[in-house]
Amino acid sequence: MEIRIIYISKINYDCYFCGNCWKIVYEGKTTNITMNNFYGHPFYIIFENIETVSQQLKMLINKDNILLSDIFPLELILKDIIDHDQGYWLNLCLYFIIKMECLNSNIIQLLTTTQNNKNFSQELRHKIRKVILLNN
Repeated sequence: MEIRIIYISKINYDCYFCGNCWKIVYEGKTTNITMNNFYGHPFYIIFENIETVSQQLKMLINKDNILLSDIFPLELILKDIIDHDQGYWLNLCLYFIIKMECLNSNIIQLLTTTQNNKNFSQELRHKIRKVILLNN
């Protein structure tokens, strides 16, 4: 089963959900990503194209009556961003979480442990706190 979940035409980017893995086609290169070798970088471009992506994902979720977590590895991406202290991408990821309304207990736990991480700017840590408070 292969479902195209994202297509960003202006940069020729496709993301497919393949049941137990994802396939990213970008700039003529195909990257297959599984849970065992997860590396979130090929997904990060999604956060820079949030308007297009959020619209596509919301349509797919509503049409097929599924959860975002069923087809998109947001928690793994978030963990990868945090593990590599990538403040720029974390900031965009937080915006994506808000836009997609997908704050769940696993994401809250990741953000809670991250909000005091001194590797991220004070401004970003305040933003993390605000995102967590959205759930309460």
